[in-house]
Amino acid sequence: MTSRIRAMLNKLYHAPEYRVLTMGLDASGKTTVLYMLKLGEIVCTIPTIGFNVETIVHENSSLTIWDVGGCDKIRPLLRHYFQNTQALIMVIDANDRERLSEANEELWRILCAEELINLPVLIFLNKVDLPNSMKSDYVIQKMNLNNIRNRQWHLQTCCACANVGLHEGLTWLVHALKSPHTLGIMNKIKESNVSTAETTETDHNENKSLEWLSQIDADTNEEFLEKFETHQLSVDAFDHRTLLRIIWVNLTIYGRQKTVKVLFDRFKSYINDMNETLIYFWLQIVHYAFEATKNPTNDFTGFLLMNPQLLNETEVPLSYYKKDTLFSSQAKITIVLPDLKQLPSIVRASSASTNKIVEKKIDSALEPTVDELDDDEFLKQFETNALKSWSHKTHLRMAWLYLIRDGRRAGVNKIFDGIKNFIQNSPIARKTTFHFTMTYFWIQMVDLAIAQSPKQISFEEYLRLNPHLLNGGLFLEYYKKDTMLNNPIARQEMVLPDIKPLPTLVTANSKK
Repeated sequence: MTSRIRAMLNKLYHAPEYRVLTMGLDASGKTTVLYMLKLGEIVCTIPTIGFNVETIVHENSSLTIWDVGGCDKIRPLLRHYFQNTQALIMVIDANDRERLSEANEELWRILCAEELINLPVLIFLNKVDLPNSMKSDYVIQKMNLNNIRNRQWHLQTCCACANVGLHEGLTWLVHALKSPHTLGIMNKIKESNVSTAETTETDHNENKSLEWLSQIDADTNEEFLEKFETHQLSVDAFDHRTLLRIIWVNLTIYGRQKTVKVLFDRFKSYINDMNETLIYFWLQIVHYAFEATKNPTNDFTGFLLMNPQLLNETEVPLSYYKKDTLFSSQAKITIVLPDLKQLPSIVRASSASTNKIVEKKIDSALEPTVDELDDDEFLKQFETNALKSWSHKTHLRMAWLYLIRDGRRAGVNKIFDGIKNFIQNSPIARKTTFHFTMTYFWIQMVDLAIAQSPKQISFEEYLRLNPHLLNGGLFLEYYKKDTMLNNPIARQEMVLPDIKPLPTLVTANSKK
């Protein structure tokens, strides 16, 4: 199986002469180092959840360098990528004194990995241009580098952003790879790299993941999606890889917004006793990996090769949720937020969304519905009275956008002024009368839900997390009908609830 993976990688990356694994803590500059070596320029990066891979030619040698995300600990699955590694690069942030001990633990854990024993290691001490950066001698002493035995190592100071010291370090690494000492180690590794397999549960899971990584899909994305939508996929064969592929294909073809709308209902046809929290978790994680990592083949197999940790269907979600929380009865019927650490946020490309708006305007026949408008275009049309339809959901979205963008104080004023302007000037307002108390009630409910929801989520996700907001009669839990709807004073000024007080963040949290 490992040979099949290696053959696929060789096909993808033109059989590189050397394979190098780059590691380090998050924000140390690993990805900046990689792309400065590859492109000679700074590339704006977001935290790497899986891998970035580039082939770099240096000193007449071809090095395929794998940049491994530093946010999560290396999982057992990643040991399969260690097996063919021939050298290591460790990137350390010279300005991060507080986490030097953590970087030290990570380095020595890697050095002790059986598959990486005796391989040469290049340590880039990055960001040495900063005024309070640590000196080489200090780092060598604190990390006990002089205690490294039976392998070549070198600490190279560098400033990745300025491309200083990187090529010198790479030159050392190429020479170390070509040295008799390293060549002898490589020969021994090849001789001993014969599979002996003991069957344990961990081995079984890892072998299953390797099988999934090497699986070639015979159908196209469109064919696979049609099978899913028309319920032609086999329920018995519906495994974790299939779930990931469904999410990936929907994101590829439809984008996030439509994927969120349709995914949950369609999954119910395939998954008995479906867990909505778990489905949402995998949607978020797959989308994050989709945005954060490069895909050399632009297919699902390439996506998995870049993000093999996604195949670990047990450990990944349990690094965000306690087991009791994730598999609770509540988590099955509604989305429960993580209680160990926050889900990673999606970084959207504003230029891409702008281009989509321009493309849609070219052909008026393809004019998007209100729900399909991106947030900027939605507010623009609201403020210019150009929206083609108005509903309770539209009202919620308008309030949500102003509150998350402008905060409570400025957002409230924009909501009140915006609704008054819209009622007065929009042809679809149909002589609606402004209602002060009703407007304030929904501001309070929307703002409370914002405070209790994750940051940087879409409006559709916000509604899925807060489905009670879609109940247009929610105010009847707080106000008598006559008080809200038949009282002219309530239209002109704020009238307090006469059933129970409006909830606040303090009262809502005290009930938990």
